[in-house]
Amino acid sequence: MTDFPYTDADLRAEATRQFAEVLRAPDRLEVQDEMRGSPIPSRSGDQTVYWGQLSVDDLHDAANDVHELLDDAPDLSRWTIGLSGSVLTHTTDLAWGHGNNWHLAVQVAHRRGVDDELHTALIDAVRGAVSLVLDERGLSLPQITQQTATEEATR
Repeated sequence: MTDFPYTDADLRAEATRQFAEVLRAPDRLEVQDEMRGSPIPSRSGDQTVYWGQLSVDDLHDAANDVHELLDDAPDLSRWTIGLSGSVLTHTTDLAWGHGNNWHLAVQVAHRRGVDDELHTALIDAVRGAVSLVLDERGLSLPQITQQTATEEATR
């Protein structure tokens, strides 16, 4: 027992609460204001176009769509703090579906130092298990290629 008047679980609960608050879905006007100065990713390059350059109606529609995505996003704050608290900093995201329409997503996380061979074996095992279940049920959901989010990429 520690000499502190709180437990590790208390710290994780408070971190989860604060993380969820930071990630709360803003109102539609906040979304639109935040978008104005940001470039539209597909329109970046030599002729970068910013959200704020869209017509009032187009910006309003885009902001509503972004707000809906934020509003519908699952609360993963407890999961995220659990990963951090357990020092599971190396993650691999796997998804199945069609294009940007995911039907199933799995994240595999582990501590640094797991050798590449074990990491690959774990990921292959998860992929194989999911593919087997989908195939057995006659579901045609190909795996969607995801970028691996590593400790360095998420900081």
